[in-house]
Amino acid sequence: MDLLALEYWYVFPVAVAVAFVANASGFSGAVLFQPFFNFVLQVPIAQSIATGIATETIGMTSGAGRYVLMRKVDGRALLVLLPPVLMGVALGLFFFARAPRDWLRLTVGLVVGGIALYQLGLACRGHFGLRPHADLTELARHRWRALLSGAFSACTGTGVAEMTQPLLEHRGGLATKRSNATAIAIEAVADWGITLVNLSLGNLRADILVFSVSGVLIGAQLGALSSPRLPDRLLKTTFAVCVLGIALVYVVTGLRRLL
Repeated sequence: MDLLALEYWYVFPVAVAVAFVANASGFSGAVLFQPFFNFVLQVPIAQSIATGIATETIGMTSGAGRYVLMRKVDGRALLVLLPPVLMGVALGLFFFARAPRDWLRLTVGLVVGGIALYQLGLACRGHFGLRPHADLTELARHRWRALLSGAFSACTGTGVAEMTQPLLEHRGGLATKRSNATAIAIEAVADWGITLVNLSLGNLRADILVFSVSGVLIGAQLGALSSPRLPDRLLKTTFAVCVLGIALVYVVTGLRRLL
């Protein structure tokens, strides 16, 4: 495969934009990359999921590194949620090659769509987290949600950031921007495990990754640096609208294939 071919050059500016929005708002870039690769580039579903997660891995790692340097990540909350997330990733990878993709797509579309509507409602009402550190006891009671988020991400490329961000903010009471940064850090760690397995399975498209990875390296840094200057309402609304749009795509395409 010729990595110097320019067939997918336009993926680069798309990756910059997606990584900017994702790292500023606290959702996973794969939720946008996966349908872009699948529907626009016509990449098979397994490869589009794997390549979207691999792209996101680099972008989220870049953004998480910047947030750590900015001291925006709640390390104790991360340590509470990361183990169940990784357990969920292991379960999700086990089912990745076995479960019907269209049922997974439909299920995750419904779950993530519900989260997006919930976030949009909170943004409209001006309800945001305020605490500098999350309530660890409350987070511990809801670790099962973190486990589910890891399983969904491993199977479909969507779940960890979308489910842990509202968990941190609305169960743990963590301030919105710190919730975004902590969710991104959790996502980055989980994504490395998923990507290494997909690499061993041969699911990654290197001809696309050469452009998407270089784009997210830039976009992630810009998003993390811009986040403190952006209002919480705008970040939450952007998160909700982007995720809701993709959830609708998942639900419609899943139903179309199943019916």
